[in-house]
Amino acid sequence: MRPRLNIDKLLAGISAASPEDRRRMRANAEGWLATGSDAQREAARRLVDAMDDRERNEHDALVGELRGLDTAERVIRAFTVQPMSETEAKLIQVLLDHPGSTSRKLTQALGWKAQSWPMHFGTMCAKRALYLWPAPEADGRDGKFFCGILADLKEPENLFTMKPDAAAAFAKLGLAPRA
Repeated sequence: MRPRLNIDKLLAGISAASPEDRRRMRANAEGWLATGSDAQREAARRLVDAMDDRERNEHDALVGELRGLDTAERVIRAFTVQPMSETEAKLIQVLLDHPGSTSRKLTQALGWKAQSWPMHFGTMCAKRALYLWPAPEADGRDGKFFCGILADLKEPENLFTMKPDAAAAFAKLGLAPRA
């Protein structure tokens, strides 16, 4: 038999819960929704609704706070809240060191194969899009061009260069062109 769901205690703890705790709370509530008694499902629904409301309010507050920041400040904030990994630092550094390069050249400069630089750079940008700004639409295919959040692309040559405000922010974070 499952332990009793103490909904009032859980509801009171949402605001102080870590992201991992919230994921666990949500997963447990979804279990109650799927297999619990009527009372357990009702309590779980209240918890999920309260968590949704809290997350929506936090998102709206963050968007409002970020709206007042300039581009460089947003980049700094994004990479402070979600610090860059060693690989992400390399992705940024190679672009700073080789402005006006193709994705193939950037990938080769990293010692990688295929054209993996844009995939990893785009993933890095997408992970922080909330703190930065929306990705532009991709030309020639459906979807977003996540590399375009922090990098400019000169077409038709397909040459990447770090956006100037992003480069200034990365300099403040300790990454500047080496040449």
